[in-house]
Amino acid sequence: MPHPFHPDDFPVNTDVVLNPTQVFYLRSAIHFKTDAQIFNLTGQLRQPWNDFSHAFLDETGSVAQKLREGGASPTYKISSCGNMMRTIKAMTDSSGSKLCDLNITFVSFDCSTVKFPTGSPHSRHAIEMCPVGDSGNDEAKHEAFVKNSIPYFWDMTRGRVGILYKCLNQKRVEIARVAGFGFDKDAVLVLNGDELDDVVALSTCIILLNGRDAMDA
Repeated sequence: MPHPFHPDDFPVNTDVVLNPTQVFYLRSAIHFKTDAQIFNLTGQLRQPWNDFSHAFLDETGSVAQKLREGGASPTYKISSCGNMMRTIKAMTDSSGSKLCDLNITFVSFDCSTVKFPTGSPHSRHAIEMCPVGDSGNDEAKHEAFVKNSIPYFWDMTRGRVGILYKCLNQKRVEIARVAGFGFDKDAVLVLNGDELDDVVALSTCIILLNGRDAMDA
């Protein structure tokens, strides 16, 4: 069954530009088989975000490395278990409390799911992330999900940079970007946290980095 929402139904609002309020360094988060670590670097960077300039990416890597070497705990951690066709990943916070479970599929027509504990402040309902369009073309590089009746689209048509759009007033507005970084399967996510909860953005991003159309760092 096709997804009820399609990006073509929501033209991009080019009058609104991405204004990140949060920056996250995702360590070993692409094609990972064991654990991934996520560091919140918000407020710790001198370089402003400028469409993932080399200076910005270099500083995020340097700050994240200093945090690790200084013994800082990651803001979030993602652990894996699963099989060839589907992987289960658990996302926890720095205290070890579970935030959500990610059920990731590698099947081209199936959906991945993020499930939250009862009473979660991050989402009142499970989130299904599904492919949009037919396989074999750029439409297949879109993943859609719905939160609180609002459609969102992850767009992977730009190669190593993924763009997250939120649908507002029948148009798509860019609220986040993710880019592969370095040689260790790392990534950097910038997010407008006023438009979406960070755990929802990060969990769907992890699915994007490890599912059907996962980017190569």
